[in-house]
Amino acid sequence: MYTSNHEVSLSGIILIVWNPSILCFVPTLVNEQTIHGHVILANNQCVPISFVYGLCDREARHALWNDLIHCADLFQRDPWVVLGDFNVTPFVAEHNTSSMVTKAMREFNNAIQSAELEDLRGAGFLHTWSNMRVGAGAITKKLDRALGNWQWFNLLGDSFAHFLPPGISDNSPITIQMRDRNHSKGRPFKFLNFWTKNDMFLRVVSQEWGRKHLGSPLVVVQKKLKCLKTYLRELCRRPDLKVADLRNKLRLVQQAIHEGDENPTLVQQERLLRVEVGQAARDEEAFFKQKSRI
Repeated sequence: MYTSNHEVSLSGIILIVWNPSILCFVPTLVNEQTIHGHVILANNQCVPISFVYGLCDREARHALWNDLIHCADLFQRDPWVVLGDFNVTPFVAEHNTSSMVTKAMREFNNAIQSAELEDLRGAGFLHTWSNMRVGAGAITKKLDRALGNWQWFNLLGDSFAHFLPPGISDNSPITIQMRDRNHSKGRPFKFLNFWTKNDMFLRVVSQEWGRKHLGSPLVVVQKKLKCLKTYLRELCRRPDLKVADLRNKLRLVQQAIHEGDENPTLVQQERLLRVEVGQAARDEEAFFKQKSRI
């Protein structure tokens, strides 16, 4: 099945085709630069989706930006994804020949920030468009992208956009890969109080919170928390195993001293291990106390 925007655009620059045996697409709003609608997946999940083809004229794209900001309010409670060719890049790093921030780029950035949209994790081609020339006249840019709102990252954050080789086109196709969270989801994150006593805790928090992320304030906070959780888990996942390991090391050192090895280094090592075992044992106690209340 298919639909297009021929009725509102003489050129009919957006054509959507889908296989009804896999999913269903229901268009809800069609205009010159976008087709908005809902995709009903095989598991009956309904997801708002917007297909974009931005016009080449900067002023003509004002209607596109206003449209996206308007739809952001309509879909703010749903996992919304926006994808297509925007005909402008938000960052100079996405253009191979220019280092100038233009008015068109600033307007695009303002629009996606107002709509609280953020790029999905990406794989494949960075520059998705080329003028198909070689040598000094070659120009490549990232004009195609896939963006999600807060609810998309909250509910479908395992998804990512794959930018494929362009083939005979001058633009790269985009696919959205979605994982089944029933199979990929791990254990829920639980903050362990004993982490705060680790010498690395404040350093890790300060380092990760100081990193720069792009997106709306909510998306930035989400990204920082996601990165922070990864590092916190590495501080100590199982304090009981750490205690067992340290006690074994202490036993071996004490055994060596008992057998007559009075090496000053071993004596100092024993003192340090005693302190480490004591701290690890307190962490272990706090861990199991907290776990018993979960």
